[in-house]
Amino acid sequence: MSNSYIDRRTEIYNQRNQNKITLSLRLSIKDDLILQELADAWETTRQDIINDLIQEFIIQDWENKRMIDKQKDEEFDNSTTTRYFLLNTNSANDLEDHNFMMTNQVAAAFEDGYKEKICRIKKGDYVFLYASGQGIVAYGQATGIVEKTHHYGVDNKTFFQKLEHFVDLSQNP
Repeated sequence: MSNSYIDRRTEIYNQRNQNKITLSLRLSIKDDLILQELADAWETTRQDIINDLIQEFIIQDWENKRMIDKQKDEEFDNSTTTRYFLLNTNSANDLEDHNFMMTNQVAAAFEDGYKEKICRIKKGDYVFLYASGQGIVAYGQATGIVEKTHHYGVDNKTFFQKLEHFVDLSQNP
């Protein structure tokens, strides 16, 4: 670090802003005047005030909500009682996904944000497979063992669990 005050301040400023992006914001003229008046009174910038507001009122609430959601997920995941899941077979969007589940007698998910939820299903939980327009087409008990396979050529894109005592209701409701 340099001994020059200006160099030190410049380095501190650059480090502080190194991981930030520029964001355009439309404000009313009145709101901008108020913000500028506060910035002048507090000897700071409008950007710093907006950043502080985002940090205190949005990011902090978002982090708190995520922590609460994570705690609820952990409580749910650590439950020893038998649970029941309703899983859409995706027949309306991709009949091959539906057929994969029915033919292989599995509970499966194929897209990010959904496939990870297969990991929440524990051994002994009941999974009901639902097909749009048909209702519940099958059910079984999860093995608790998550397996992965390809989906349209993408390795490990499909997460699935085999269902024991599988009952196919599609032919004989």
